[in-house]
Amino acid sequence: MRLILLGPPGVGKGTQGARLSQALSVPSVSTGALLRALIATGNETPRVQEARQILSGAFVSDTFANQLAYEAIQAQTGFVLDGYPRSVGQAVALEAFLLERGTALDAVFLLRISDQVLAGRVAGRRVCSECGATYHLVIAPPRQEGHCDLCGGGLALRPEEDQPEKRFLRRQLYETQTAPVCAFYQERGLLREIDAEGLPEVVYNKICESLSGLI
Repeated sequence: MRLILLGPPGVGKGTQGARLSQALSVPSVSTGALLRALIATGNETPRVQEARQILSGAFVSDTFANQLAYEAIQAQTGFVLDGYPRSVGQAVALEAFLLERGTALDAVFLLRISDQVLAGRVAGRRVCSECGATYHLVIAPPRQEGHCDLCGGGLALRPEEDQPEKRFLRRQLYETQTAPVCAFYQERGLLREIDAEGLPEVVYNKICESLSGLI
């Protein structure tokens, strides 16, 4: 299966991508995770500097985004993409990339949520400073407050992404650059809209129901 998850920052793409990855035995490829992995190397290369700018709210260039995605999926027969493509130009490039390999996307899911619920989701997100595991203080809290279940590391807001001023910039960027991608996939008959305001397992079940005709 080759799937894409679309939706504003904080809607739950990472959570659903991880669930689908496990269920379908395909990798979940998150642009945000790839960018954070670049930064974690500690090397101040041009790519790392651009990654910092992107996570701070700057628009990712099509060339840079395509390169990141292609490196992650070129050896894979299936995947779940989260955070890519973010523009129509990237969507067109991905379509051509897959066509050259004799494959195509199976479905694109748009996770919808109200602005009020979204604000609460993002405000409650926490990430482990050691291993990068993600939690939510309300819907997916750690077993021990402030500590990662996997490695015991401390939990905090993502400094590049979840501070209030950064959230506003990233939301604006999504509305102006990424939302048109939905129309692109709607025209191709690939877009499937999912109400993402429920608990993660409820949202996951809705996605699975939508996939039932493809699996």
